[in-house]
Amino acid sequence: MICLVMRIVPAPPFLFARRGPRLTQPFLHALALVGGILTLALGSAAWLTTGGPSTFAQFVVLLDFTIGGTLLTTGSLVGRARAAEAHRNAQLTVLGQTARRMSVGIEPGDVGLAVVEEIRRVIRYHNARVYLIEGEDLVPVAFEGRFGAYEQVDVEILRTRLGVGFTGRVARSGTPLKVDDARRDPRGMTIPGTDDVDESMLLVPMRYDDRILGVITLSKLGLNGFDDDDLRLLQILADQAATAFAGAASLAETRRLAAELRQLLDMSSALSRSLDPKDVAQLIAEHLVRAVGADRAQISDWDAAGNRVRTLGCYPPEHRKAIDDFYSLDRYPLTARVLNDGVIATVDAEDPDADAAEVAELRREGMRGLIMLPLVAKGAAIGVVEVTSAGRPTDEPGRITLARTMAHEAAMALENARVYEAARNLADRDPLTGYFNHRYLHERLSEEVVRAIRTRRAVSVVMLDLDDFKLVNDTFGHVFGDRVLVYVGETIRASLRESDVAARYGGDEFALILPETTVHEAAGVAERVLAAFRDHPFAAEGRTPLPVGMSIGLATHPGDGRTATELIAAADAGLYAAKAEGGSRVRVGMLGQPISEVEPSPDPRSLAGRFRTVSVRSIGNGVGGSGGV
Repeated sequence: MICLVMRIVPAPPFLFARRGPRLTQPFLHALALVGGILTLALGSAAWLTTGGPSTFAQFVVLLDFTIGGTLLTTGSLVGRARAAEAHRNAQLTVLGQTARRMSVGIEPGDVGLAVVEEIRRVIRYHNARVYLIEGEDLVPVAFEGRFGAYEQVDVEILRTRLGVGFTGRVARSGTPLKVDDARRDPRGMTIPGTDDVDESMLLVPMRYDDRILGVITLSKLGLNGFDDDDLRLLQILADQAATAFAGAASLAETRRLAAELRQLLDMSSALSRSLDPKDVAQLIAEHLVRAVGADRAQISDWDAAGNRVRTLGCYPPEHRKAIDDFYSLDRYPLTARVLNDGVIATVDAEDPDADAAEVAELRREGMRGLIMLPLVAKGAAIGVVEVTSAGRPTDEPGRITLARTMAHEAAMALENARVYEAARNLADRDPLTGYFNHRYLHERLSEEVVRAIRTRRAVSVVMLDLDDFKLVNDTFGHVFGDRVLVYVGETIRASLRESDVAARYGGDEFALILPETTVHEAAGVAERVLAAFRDHPFAAEGRTPLPVGMSIGLATHPGDGRTATELIAAADAGLYAAKAEGGSRVRVGMLGQPISEVEPSPDPRSLAGRFRTVSVRSIGNGVGGSGGV
C-alpha cells in the first residue's frame, strides 16, 4: 500500500521493541531516580515513626538514608539532563553531517540516497523512500529496505499520484503525518497482491520556497513505531533535503542551459562558414537531429507563389535520394498551416486523429513521430523544419524550446544565405538571358580544368557567336535584338545537360562549359544547337520568321589547352575560323579544323591510353545554309 503494507516473513520479537540500545541509559537514570526517592522516603519515614534518633548511631543511619536518597535523586536528574544534552548534540552533529553530504549531490538519485542513509543515523526504520513530484505523479528516487520483504521491493510499484494514499495526501496537502496503525487507517491504500501487516509510518513533505518538491516516507513494523521527536527530526531533515534537491535541480538546469548554449554556438559557428543555402540547410538539419535526439531532419524553403516547398537539405545526408525536390502544399495542409500561421505542429502516427497526409508520409519512411517548426526571419516564414523519429515525438518542453531557438537562429542564417545567393546571382548572371557572365565563366572553367586533371576526364569549351547580329539591331532596333538574344539563350539551354554551364560572354557571343565531354561529343552538342536554330527560326508577332545562324568554335582539355585561358583562346580561334568561312558551322581549336579532320583523343579514363571509337556524324564544311541573321 502507499503505506507500504507488503507480504513479509514473521519478525523476531526484538524487532518490535520500542527502542533497542537507546533505552539503556534512560532506564538506568530512571532506576537511580526511583532508588533515590525510595531511599529518601525510607529515611524520612524512619525519622517520623521513631520520633527521631535516640542514639548517635541511629542519627548517622537516618542521615545516610536522607543524603543517599538526595544524591541518587539529584544524580539521576543531572544524568538525564546530560544524556539529553549529549543526545541533542549528537543529533545536531548528524544533522550537520547530513546537510553537508546532501549538499554535494549533483543528481536527484545521489541526494535521495544520502537522505535515506543519513536518516538511519537518527531515526530507526525498516523502510525509507524519497519521492519527487513530477506533474501529477510521485516518482521514487531513492529506496532502502532494512528487513525481509522490504529489501526486495520493485521500486516501480511504489509510484503513486498526488492525493492517493498516505504519501499522495501529504504531497497534496503539505502537512506531515504520523500514522500509528497504517493497516487500520482509512487514508492508506493497499498495494495489490500484498498482505496487510501491523505497520506504523512517518511522512513529511519536502518544502522549498513554499513549493512542495516531494515527500520522505518512513515505515516500521509494529504499532506506534515513531514518536514526536522522530517527527521533529524528520521535518528538519526534510527541509535540508528540499534545499539539496532544489540545488541539484538548479545545477541540472544550469548544465542543460550551458549544453544548449554550446549547441547553439556550435551551430552558429558552423553556419557562419557557408553562405550556400543548401550547405546551410544541411548543417541545420544535422545540428537539430543531435540537439532534439531525433532520427532525421529535413529543411525546406517556401515558394509561397507556387504554393510548394523546396527541399534544401536533410540529415542523414544519404536519405536525400528518397526525398523529392518539391512538395505541393495542396497535399499537406498541416505543413501549410505551420508556414501560414507560424505555429509548431506535432504528429504521432499512432494517433487516430493525426493529419492523414503526414501520417502516410511517416509510415512510408518507417517513422512514427514528427515535429514541424516554421523558419521565421524578419517576421515572415521562409521555410519549415521537419524533425522525425522512430518513436513517439518528444513532448519535453526543454527540447521543444531548444528546437525552436535553433530554428530561429537557423532561419536567420538561411535567409542571409538566400540573400547572398540572390546577390551573387545578380553579380554572376546576365539579367537579360539569365546566363552566367564573363567573370563567372572564367572562374568556373578554372575549377573544371582542375577537376578534369584530378579525375582524368575531358572538359570542352564551346564559343558561339551570332552571324550578322549587328544588322538585326540596325534594322529592327535594340529592343527587338534583345528579344532575339532571349530566344537564343532559351534555345541553347534546351540542348544542354543539367551539368553543363552556359554563359553570355558579351554582346551576341555565348560560351558553354561541357564537363566530362570529349571533342567529338562537344561537336555533337554544337550540331544539335545549329540544327535547333535551323529548324526553328525566331518568330515575332507580325513579322516574317527570322532565321538565326551562328559560328561555333570548340576546344577540349588537354589537347587544345591545359588552362582556362588557353582553352578559351583555342575555342575563340575556332569560332573566327568558322566565321571566316561564312558562318553557321563548327571549327575546332587554334587550327580551325572541321571536326571530320580531328583525330579522336585518347580516352583520359583509360589507363592503357587506348583510342576510343566515337560514332559522330561528320559536320564536314559546316551545318546549315548561307542564310542567317
